[in-house]
Amino acid sequence: MDSIAYFDCACYLGRNLHTGSGQPSTPDALLSAMDHFGIHEALVIDAICASTGARAGNRRILEFAKDHPRLHPAWAGMMTHAKELPPPDALVAEMCDLGVGALYLFYKQFDIPLEDWAVDDLLAVLEENNVPLFLCPNNLLENGRIDVTDWPNVVRLCRKFPKLPVVVTENRIYRSQRPLYEALAACPNLKLDLSSIWLNKRVEFICREFGAEHLVWGSQLPARTPGSPLMQLNYSDISADELTMIAGGNMRRMLSWNPNIEFVAEQVTLPEPVDSLHKVVRERISLRDERFYDCHGHIGWSSPYHVINDTPETIVAEMDKFGIEVACAFSIQIVGDVAFGNDEVMEVVNQFPSRFIPFTLLNPYHGEAAMLEELERGLAMGMMGVKLMLNSYACYDVHGPLVDVACKFANDHKQFILSHHWGPPARIQQLCTDNPDALFISGHSAGDYGEVTRAVDNLYICTCPFLAWGQTEAWVDIYGADKILFGSDLTDLPISWGLGQIMYSTISEADKRKILGENLLGLMQRWDIFPAASPAGA
Repeated sequence: MDSIAYFDCACYLGRNLHTGSGQPSTPDALLSAMDHFGIHEALVIDAICASTGARAGNRRILEFAKDHPRLHPAWAGMMTHAKELPPPDALVAEMCDLGVGALYLFYKQFDIPLEDWAVDDLLAVLEENNVPLFLCPNNLLENGRIDVTDWPNVVRLCRKFPKLPVVVTENRIYRSQRPLYEALAACPNLKLDLSSIWLNKRVEFICREFGAEHLVWGSQLPARTPGSPLMQLNYSDISADELTMIAGGNMRRMLSWNPNIEFVAEQVTLPEPVDSLHKVVRERISLRDERFYDCHGHIGWSSPYHVINDTPETIVAEMDKFGIEVACAFSIQIVGDVAFGNDEVMEVVNQFPSRFIPFTLLNPYHGEAAMLEELERGLAMGMMGVKLMLNSYACYDVHGPLVDVACKFANDHKQFILSHHWGPPARIQQLCTDNPDALFISGHSAGDYGEVTRAVDNLYICTCPFLAWGQTEAWVDIYGADKILFGSDLTDLPISWGLGQIMYSTISEADKRKILGENLLGLMQRWDIFPAASPAGA
């Protein structure tokens, strides 16, 4: 394969309030992680800068990076008149002298309004010197919040300072995709850290509609694994030139404002991959000849969030690209009309009956009669499983009696049944025990059912979406590889995102293959559930 020099735009060094055990928070540990994932260089900022203050973090990141030419320091900025940092002119001059590549504003952590009176004196100097500005709204005291970028003020400052390179980075952009697109259309100087938007076909959509120059690649190490965003980028249907730009070219061009930054990617020798699956993804080799099985997928085109207008043919083509033989699939209408969504699923399944195991989507809030009617209708249409909406989506408590009704139906018809989460361990153990002929799947990566999976043999844990550093390895420690099922969350998430955490993990290749398909195929054989047009056991 051709060589691409990867430059990670979003790495942190040091620890903060939420740094977990084993996360690579030192320079040596970070470089070891970069080696494993095939990352040549990185922009690094001190975790202190994102938590308690720029002054100490700006000093310490220089110490962290000084003996490591692959690590390029970034600083954090503050408002001018608190006098915590030098005035803007002096700050930028110091950044240039010390080889600092970019300036971050953690504007919600430190209550920095993105208004003209608060930041424009700093931004004017950054624009004059072409210093890249990273805008990060993450607030550690509200850890995990998503969709918090201040889009009106991002657009304001991009328009006022049109030569200023601006990069938006946050935990996740999900509900606010549409404002993102309008901002990209309005601001030629606006860029997006790709680790912020892990959604199906978004790389392709942004490249096609706005241009690859608007994307930079990042991992958010050490909190997250780089494997998923790497696969999302590397297996996108974009040109080689676009891939090269996003993987590192755009970042290197932005950092070229500083003559004291030296890029060293050509000097980096990466270690050999740990197994054949790791080699495949490190080298961007085709996965078409694999036979993976996916326990968690969505079909449909109606959602409060932006959905790419795929066709049934393009969904199956995407499965083919990643070696997905069969996917369990249910409607994406998680907050809408379940009957409409179930009909959408069957329209696709009827076109490609050998590729899907369809599930009936249920909303218990509609009541028992409507729920049983939809279950019977789904059964008559060829549905082979149940997708149960609980908790925050349907506002129906997991302890409610209609959960038992749905599980009994799955048990009586020997079906698979999946919910995003089944509540406390005692509740799912009771449901599994009461319904031994149903196969229960925890649709997202619950970490608290270890004892239950050892007590019952009909509960399995879906990987969707493994995200955190070392999560594959941790879940194998909790459950054993035999109790974990690969789930991509197609067509909401990219299939590549779901694969990445597993393919790049350090568990054995045998365990990877169990998770990626062997376990689900075995359950299909045990429950005698196969796509309509497939021979049993195929």
